Amino acid sequence: MIIGNISILLEALSIIMCLHYLYDKRFELDIATICLLSTDLILMQVIDYYELSSFFSLLMYPMIVIYCVVEFGFKLKQLIVNTVLYVIIISCMQFIIMLLLRVFFNELVVKYGEMMIFNGIIFAIVIFILPKCRLNELSKYLQDKENILIVILNLVIGLISFCIIGFKKENRLEIFQYILLFFIIILIELLASKIGKYKLKSIEVETELKMYKLYEDSFHNLIDDIKLKQHEFDNHINVIFNQHYMYKTYDELVNAQKGYCHVLIKENQYNKLLNKGNPIILGFLYGKFIDIEKKGIEVNYHIDIENMMVKIPIYKIVEILGDLINNAVEALENKENGNKIFVEIIEKDDTFILEVRNESLFTNLEKVGKFFEKDYSSKGENRGLGLYNVKKICSEYKLDIVCRNLEIENVNWLSFCIKGKRESFR
Repeated sequence: MIIGNISILLEALSIIMCLHYLYDKRFELDIATICLLSTDLILMQVIDYYELSSFFSLLMYPMIVIYCVVEFGFKLKQLIVNTVLYVIIISCMQFIIMLLLRVFFNELVVKYGEMMIFNGIIFAIVIFILPKCRLNELSKYLQDKENILIVILNLVIGLISFCIIGFKKENRLEIFQYILLFFIIILIELLASKIGKYKLKSIEVETELKMYKLYEDSFHNLIDDIKLKQHEFDNHINVIFNQHYMYKTYDELVNAQKGYCHVLIKENQYNKLLNKGNPIILGFLYGKFIDIEKKGIEVNYHIDIENMMVKIPIYKIVEILGDLINNAVEALENKENGNKIFVEIIEKDDTFILEVRNESLFTNLEKVGKFFEKDYSSKGENRGLGLYNVKKICSEYKLDIVCRNLEIENVNWLSFCIKGKRESFR
């Protein structure tokens, strides 16, 4: 009885220490550990005394899970990975040791004294060899989604190989092998779908990084320009303050100061882009607005965004902005339609709104609908892909897009407005 209890304790300690290696926690004989060891010992004694089925020994697995939650905290992914890993590690060691013992002792009976030797060897391996195996790094590696997929894929390949070898050996498949192949096919389909999503996600991340590098310079140029202009601030104040020496009448002074301030406002109109927001979008808009101004088009804007945590990649938002702004600028090349555009991006509650509008003659709804058709354009050949691309992106990421005529201060504007959900709204 004593030998049997020692054997049970050795097995339980091997499992507990293996878990500590996986969680990278120092082993201590605390209350939780003592409770788990006592529970295991009592359960095994009850099973042996009442000659119950070994099936009841499986009750220890949920107890071990509870122990992990109490001892190491609840992190679902970590809990699942480490639970599976400890079962595989301990089972593999038991299988190898059992195999070796059977080679050297053909008549081995796995009972009491032999079991203590068996579990003692495993305990020694856990004490002296497992600490050098860096199990915690293996656990972290497998907690990465893509790595889990690779491991599962290799497992699937192994199972397929097992079925093929069995078929070649027996020239037929057993019923369990058919069932196994059925589940393998389902696994392959799921893996193919997941790997495709991760590949798309990696492409999006890579493109996002390129966008950061591309527009980071524009954003820093904006900061540098404002810093340089800040040094000139005192000079501008002195000019405005001393203008009363240059003009004889009050009206002349007011008009002069008004004109001077108008120039200053014009030169610094994009300073507000620095208030807050995603640097990719702000850098893109800064460069775009400068280019538009050179074409004699007046730009007004309202940007009220933070980090744009939305369900669409930032580079796709930049793509939409570029297409809509280019479309508005091309429309204004005809001076009869006006020379102003307005760009608005705001985050409000659980949504974000992106709008680009330009002064325009009234456009009927039938023509508005054709704007989004591929290759349709009223601006000449080889056009008409911009708005079609915008529609395609909106459809892919489930964004709402509305095109309409707006009358503001007796002037008609053609507006393209896009709405989407914010991802991090609480």
